[in-house]
Amino acid sequence: MSIERVTENVFAATTWRGCNPGFIVTAEGVVSVDSPQLPSHAVIMRNEMLARGPLRYRVNTEHHIDHIFGNHFFADLGAPLIGHESLAAEFWKPIRGRDPYDYMLEVVEAQDCAGVAIMPTREQVKIDPPEITFSERMSIKLGNHVLKIIHTPGHTNAQLAVYIPKERVVFVGDTVFAECQTWLQVANPEIWLRSLQALNQLDVEYIVPGHGPVVDKSYFAKQSAFIQEWIAAVAAGMAKGWNKKECVARISFLDRYPVDIGQEKSGPMIQQLNVERLYDFLSKSAN
Repeated sequence: MSIERVTENVFAATTWRGCNPGFIVTAEGVVSVDSPQLPSHAVIMRNEMLARGPLRYRVNTEHHIDHIFGNHFFADLGAPLIGHESLAAEFWKPIRGRDPYDYMLEVVEAQDCAGVAIMPTREQVKIDPPEITFSERMSIKLGNHVLKIIHTPGHTNAQLAVYIPKERVVFVGDTVFAECQTWLQVANPEIWLRSLQALNQLDVEYIVPGHGPVVDKSYFAKQSAFIQEWIAAVAAGMAKGWNKKECVARISFLDRYPVDIGQEKSGPMIQQLNVERLYDFLSKSAN
């Protein structure tokens, strides 16, 4: 099985293309966090969850396609989907100008041969926006487990984390990119840093990041420092009088971390998107 057992009752897949989906097993059923991007992985996760109990709730930490496309393969199980109140408006938006279905079809054909046969058609695909929404915090009690769902904006406006105190685990989605390139393409870095500070107050032993391996609590500070480095690098370029194009050409952190699994060719694009976003953010902040 390519799904890692983080604690007795928490599981996560950290070696698949796309986000790190996972699930929590309770005495009254299972709660999923995000869904696999590739169809064959979604079937694996579905089977592993149902082998441990009925799926009671599903949670999406954000709207990016690598976190939500696999929802299609869980949507028939009758488990309501939870998300931040602003999440539904972001579902299924174009990906850098591209149609989400066309993008996913290309990804599946290139990276999931086994999944091509179960890839839904455009007409069949279940977009599946959240049925239960919240503003700042909400809790779910199942058996002896309480799951605390916390709004942690920054990477996206609707970003959230799922904290399981009994297991001392928190799923943070893309608020943390562990030992791989950080995507800042639509981020508000100042709010992101505040969310990391808030998460650092939790009593946790394990962080399940949106991408990369499971890490410990010290990674909150490491992620914060890297975001601050990105901000400082672009701010320094702007102080030298570089325009946006010049900043893109001269600023890169590709030597620091690898690109996450399955997107190895995306390194230059990530750097460009990050610089452009921070340039615009800093320009707006200065006015």
